[in-house]
This record gives sequence, C-alpha cells and structure tokens, in this order.
Amino acid sequence: MKEMVGVITKKNFVSDEMLKTVLTIIGGKDPRRLGQAGCDFTVLKTPNQHDLLKVRKLKVDINFVEKCNREKQIVVADMDGTLIKEESLDELSKLLDLRKEVGDLTNRAMQGDMPFRLSIQKRMKLLKGVRQEQLEECFRHHINLREGAEAFIKTMNARNALTILVSGGIKYFVSRVARRLKFSSFVSNEVACKNGILTGELKEPIVDDSTKFDVVKNVSNRCGVGFENIIAVGDGANDIRMLQGVGLGVAFRGKKIVKAATNIHIDHSDLTALLFLQGITEKFFK
Repeated sequence: MKEMVGVITKKNFVSDEMLKTVLTIIGGKDPRRLGQAGCDFTVLKTPNQHDLLKVRKLKVDINFVEKCNREKQIVVADMDGTLIKEESLDELSKLLDLRKEVGDLTNRAMQGDMPFRLSIQKRMKLLKGVRQEQLEECFRHHINLREGAEAFIKTMNARNALTILVSGGIKYFVSRVARRLKFSSFVSNEVACKNGILTGELKEPIVDDSTKFDVVKNVSNRCGVGFENIIAVGDGANDIRMLQGVGLGVAFRGKKIVKAATNIHIDHSDLTALLFLQGITEKFFK
C-alpha cells in the first residue's frame, strides 16, 4: 500500500492548538510546520469519513496525499471561480442587466445540471452586442485574483514546472489573467467579433470538460510526463474529468458534484495550500 501524508491547511494561520486537535481526531504523529498556514504529518491509520467531517467542521482543510513524488512537474488550472473569485461572464452580464439569466446558466453548468457546451453557447448569445470597452471595464473593475494565486503560479514557475491555464471562459479575460500570473500557456474559448462587438457566436472548437482532459493528455504526451506528475485544480462539473485524470486533482471551493468525484478538497485555505500539498515550504514561496 502506498504511504500517505496528511496535510493540514487553513487561510492565514494554523495554530498549534488546532494542529493538536486535528491530530487527536485523525490519528497522526510527527507534525511538520510547512508555513504559517500549513503543516503535514505522518498518518497512523486510514481516517474514516466521520473523523474527516469532524475536522472539516473546525473550518480547516485536511487532505491526504502520497508521500512519494509529491511535487508535480505540470500545473493545469481552471480560471473562473478558481484562480479568480468571480465567474467572468456573470460579471460581464451585470453591465447589461442580464445577471439572473446568465448567472442561472453558469450555475447549472457548474453544478452539472446542464452540459457546459450548451450553457456557454446560451450565455454568449445573451451577451451578443457587448462592446470592447465593456470587456475592458469588466476586467479592470470586476475581476479579482484569488488569494494565493500569484504565489502559487510564481512558485511553480520558479521550480521549473510547466503552468497551463485552461478555461471555458473567453479569450479576452483568460489571456489577461494568464499574462498577469505568467502562465506558460493558456487555452480558452474564442468568441466571434465584428467591428469590436461580440456576435454572440463561439468559434470552434469549444473548450469544455473533454477539451480540458485533452489538454492534460496532450501535455503529458508532449512533455513525456506521466499523469501522476501533474497537478490540476478546478471547481466546476466541467473540471471533473481533468481532476480525476491526474496525480493530484484538487477541488478548490468545489461544487457538491465535484467534491463527490474527488478526494482532495480545499475550502478554508487560499491557493498556497496547493504548494503545501506538494510539500513545498513557505520559505520557497515567490
């Protein structure tokens, strides 16, 4: 059986008292502080679901990863709701008084109640007529990075990992987030424009859950890196295949359907928790 390591994370700070309480509930020893907001420990027994739920009620994240080969060579990350706090198209819809219509379609797709492809096509048709200056206004004033996003990507870049942003969002937003965080590359949807105005039609191929998994497969083949050496992070139903297909698939503030399909959940920490999961200590954060 593969040897596992327990990882405890919490936004800003994990107190010694909290650490002791978690170890008592879960059953662990030899805690090691990775930073102010993260610790790992030796697992003494396989935790049961009751104990895990008990710990998570303390507003702390507890996860278990393989001790061997913890640090990954490739990062594949979702954008909306993961690296940024918002759903970009929902924010754009507010400028057109279409918040409810677009938001409902987004939510249905993220919860797995509607195919992502259909949802994004319907949302873009509603957003027909959006002008370039409205896209710029939305990005400048309504799109915000998640806490820890810059440290996560900058640190992985500094450690020579390949970082890929793959999103079902539109290129205007995705390219700018990718550039700001200095991703190695990005994959996104592209909407047709005419005279600087969105036509409401998406260009093929449309980036959906299958595309995201294809990105993982293609980069694995191209770089000669096994799936076990890839970390992926996302929050919606269209991320599930990608998260299940890699060595470390993380549901970050994941929807219910995503948590049911994955083992690694981050709900009470910022994105630097993904560094702690890999055993990277805070002194190496960028």
